[in-house]
Amino acid sequence: MACGATLKRTIEFDPLLSPAASPKRRRCAPLSPSGPSPQKYLRLEPSPFGEVSPRLTAEQILYNIKQEYKRMQKRRHLESSFQPTDPCCSSEGQPQTFIPSGPTLPGTSATSPLRKEQPLFSLRQVGMICERLLKEREDNVREEYEEILTTKLAEQYDAFVKFTHDQIMRRFGEQPASYVS
Repeated sequence: MACGATLKRTIEFDPLLSPAASPKRRRCAPLSPSGPSPQKYLRLEPSPFGEVSPRLTAEQILYNIKQEYKRMQKRRHLESSFQPTDPCCSSEGQPQTFIPSGPTLPGTSATSPLRKEQPLFSLRQVGMICERLLKEREDNVREEYEEILTTKLAEQYDAFVKFTHDQIMRRFGEQPASYVS
């Protein structure tokens, strides 16, 4: 004869019978995490990257786009769709303003109202410009990251060497050095 004994589960381990519970859920109540939450780590120490890499301003982005446009013109990837307004302002230090060859604003017309509105850049050209600008920004961020990482690793190594030296001096401070110990 087989004899079986069963125990009734307590309510804590039986959320299956509650109406809000899914039938696929586990039968034991989830335990609260004993470790600190990830947000706690984020609040403890601010990121060193926030103070190192400032956001690009609109003027910097415009300047970078103009510089990339000049590079692309030199490589003959673009037709001349912009004409500089003042040829004396083409130096590296001063931003250069351009007049598009098409209409300047929607609803306004250029010199010829019959002329079709043409895009200033093709999709491929915009992609090339953005790709180059993103690559330059990524390289800058990588350089900053490497500098910060190298600094932090050097600090950590110095702390480790100091700790090891202190431990050795504490343990063998009064004793003369020997090969046996």
